[in-house]
Parts: sequence; C-alpha cells; structure tokens
Amino acid sequence: MAKRRSDPMQNRNRIPEWYDRPGAGRGMFPVYEHLAQEGFPTVEQFRGGIVLGCIAHALYLAANEDSDATHGWDGDTYYDDNMQGETWAAAFTPQGAVAVFYSNESERNPFPADSLPYDQARYFRGMPKALRAAKERALSCMLNLYWNQGGLKVVTAAMWADGEQFTANEPWESVFRNALWACYRQLLPVEVALIEWQMNCDLDDEAVAVVRALYLRRVASTEPAIPVEPSEMSAFRRRGTEAGLEAAQAALADIGITLTINE
Repeated sequence: MAKRRSDPMQNRNRIPEWYDRPGAGRGMFPVYEHLAQEGFPTVEQFRGGIVLGCIAHALYLAANEDSDATHGWDGDTYYDDNMQGETWAAAFTPQGAVAVFYSNESERNPFPADSLPYDQARYFRGMPKALRAAKERALSCMLNLYWNQGGLKVVTAAMWADGEQFTANEPWESVFRNALWACYRQLLPVEVALIEWQMNCDLDDEAVAVVRALYLRRVASTEPAIPVEPSEMSAFRRRGTEAGLEAAQAALADIGITLTINE
C-alpha cells in the first residue's frame, strides 16, 4: 500500500495567514513580501533552517540517488547553488557567522557588459575584523569575477553576526531582495518550512514526521552526533536504494546525525 501523502496545507491551525501555497493564487510572492519585512534573522534561526533543509534533502537523496554537489557542508561552512543563477554560502563560528549571496537577477550583478565597476568591499563595511576568516570561508564558495582566473569573488548581498543577530551595512530588505530570497525556505517558521520541503523533496507524511523529529532532536542536543532511531529507519529504507541510502548517510553526517544502514 502506498504511503499517505496528504495535502500539506490541510492543518491550517499551524499555518500563518500570510502564507499561500505555491501554485495557488499568488504563488511565492506573499512569502517573499512577508520575509522582506521580517528583519534580520538570528544565527540560531538561520542555521536551524539550513539543518531542517538538509534533513529533508537526505530523505530525497535516499529515494533518488541524486548528486549532492550543488549544496552541502565543508566544515562549518554551508554552500548552496540552485543552478538557476543564485549561489549563497554561510560560514559559522563559535561567536557568529558571515553569509554571502549572489543572484544574476540582481541589479548589482557585475557580469553584464553595462554593469557598474564591481566593489566587493561595499558589502562588508562595518564588519568586525574578528569575522574576516569566516568571510573568506564564505567567499571561497562563490563565483570568480573573472572566469577561471581567481581574484575577487562576486556577491550581490552579504550579512554577518558578531554574536547572535545578523546585521549588514544596509537594511534587511535590500539584502533580501538582492539574493537572500534564494534561501527563503531556511528563513521560514518550522511548520511552514516543512510544507515547503515536503513539496520540494516529494516527501510523504511519514517522511515529514521523521524530518520534524530529527530536526527537533538535533537542535535540542549538544552532542556531536545523534542517531536516526530504529522507528525512523523505515522512512529511509522504504524510499531508498543502497546508493541513495549512502548519499543520505553522508548528508546527515555533515549535520551530526548518524544513519546506520548496514545492520
């Protein structure tokens, strides 16, 4: 019997009024417009949103054996390339974080021939010196200004946190509209983000319940790693092939979740 895939919007008591399901009515614009007015996230909120997406994507990998090369972790730096013209990266430190973003749709995109001269430094004015190493880690994931020649990395927005709250040298709305919208799912409240990830990763209800449970345990734990519980394994095994399970195992290991597949 096929596992149940309900309408993810049916539990309306958990869904805020500003949220419209993509494809229904106004599409993503209500979500973007809401987030553009929300203000800078905390480091905990942003990193938690990334972790939630990684767990959802691990369930997707289990079923689809897809490559994870377009996004993932390198130590404490997360990178994401949506293959549609947007790239972003976030480098975390014990004291804060630096996040950088690029969109080819931004008016700040320096690649078109009629663009203004590129000034990377403008995005980091006012950033504390203590965050320079994190900035370089984040920038290392971005495109070169001159193809295959190294040199300056291209961003169209950036933010940093010297402590718990992100900030920037410009208002939040400018940061959001110049590429941060590419990671809008990572900024959503958990229950709304789960709806988005369910649709994006083609997850059934059992898989969504596992994503939620793993996320809540991971963010609540201070242990270096937590296990996927035996009761949660069926969501992976039912969906997964051997190659897919290995891909999911690697993706979860990056965020401190252990998936044991050879028992």
